[in-house]
Amino acid sequence: MEVLVLLLINFFEGEARTVRALVGDDVILSVDTQTSSDIGEAIVEWSRTDLTPDIVHLHENRRTIYEHQNPAYRGRTMLSAEDLDRGIISLKLFHVRQADEGNYTCLFKSKENNHFVQLLVGAASSPVITLEDYTSSGLVLGCRAKGWYPQPKLSWWNADGHLLSTVTMTTTQDPDRLYNISSTVEVEWRSLSRPLTCRVHQELFNQTRETEIHLPDGLIAVAVVLSLVLIIVVIIIAYRTVYRKP
Repeated sequence: MEVLVLLLINFFEGEARTVRALVGDDVILSVDTQTSSDIGEAIVEWSRTDLTPDIVHLHENRRTIYEHQNPAYRGRTMLSAEDLDRGIISLKLFHVRQADEGNYTCLFKSKENNHFVQLLVGAASSPVITLEDYTSSGLVLGCRAKGWYPQPKLSWWNADGHLLSTVTMTTTQDPDRLYNISSTVEVEWRSLSRPLTCRVHQELFNQTRETEIHLPDGLIAVAVVLSLVLIIVVIIIAYRTVYRKP
């Protein structure tokens, strides 16, 4: 699992900073108390006012107090003892979830001052390409990407790096606020021998995932034959309909 470490230093009272992480990452929210002394014995409280209970992590006398911790964070938080020795409060949050996004307050009670961190959580996954249909002129390919946040953009590209026109583009959002995006594109027979790429991009977290497809010649030949058969069947049905005896 990739570990995303974001250290916020020189963190002054009342000043909010923004930290970004992806779902599944580990992230560190760090506050410099402007002292180099050991604060391991002090009371340190991380909280989110939008939660009940609002305690994310409570530390006192070099140990974690679990009594009032929000169950969603149980077993997923830890303070760095090494950093506390240097006057720095570093909260490590394991296996970030979408629900972890929010505004965090760090209260260093020996000084009675607050420090604020806004955690933004993104999500990304690799798109999947499928064969949806075939027509007389080519194949219809579909691309789907699930569990993105914030909302991404999907695009199709040919082997020359040119953007392709899509047939459909659909975006939905599930109860967990994650976005699912899907699209279809029609590719002409003469273009099927070259690779195609479905690319999904999210700008805020600068996340890009892409999948390339290169259809084997055998599959293309089968698709062409099926298309010809379909055309012949349509012609036969039309002929019988027109020349049907009363």
